[in-house]
Amino acid sequence: MYTYFKSKDELIRATVLEEQNTALAAHNEPCSGSFFDRLCKQVVSCISDVGYSVTHHLWVEIMAESARNPELREAFIASDNIMRQSIAGIIAQGIAAGEFRRDIDPQALTIILFAFIDGLIARKAINPAFSLETDVPAFPDLMSKLLK
Repeated sequence: MYTYFKSKDELIRATVLEEQNTALAAHNEPCSGSFFDRLCKQVVSCISDVGYSVTHHLWVEIMAESARNPELREAFIASDNIMRQSIAGIIAQGIAAGEFRRDIDPQALTIILFAFIDGLIARKAINPAFSLETDVPAFPDLMSKLLK
């Protein structure tokens, strides 16, 4: 690894950027369904798939290291803002289309959604058998209550 990266911090920043690029590519894929379906698909994908080359365990470690290291924290927050902006765009489109409530603050809602995502990624890291569909079958209903 150190042949390609000068430090652990550089490796973590590269991993966060790769995760960001993978997720943004998924966010930008054409979707023929509703904005609700698109948003749910993105949230479930973030929880279930994380992203190539990141595992659930590694993502929890990256978050922990970013909490301790100011330089990594800055990189993590910058990536988080880009990711949340992408999801906020889907929410704003849903509001504009009349699919979601008009009183929703897309930025505030993305913080809540990413708290769900991060918490459920940690749950999956702790319990590999965890499945959003099996263990939280009401997740689509919860999402609906947030948005509609």
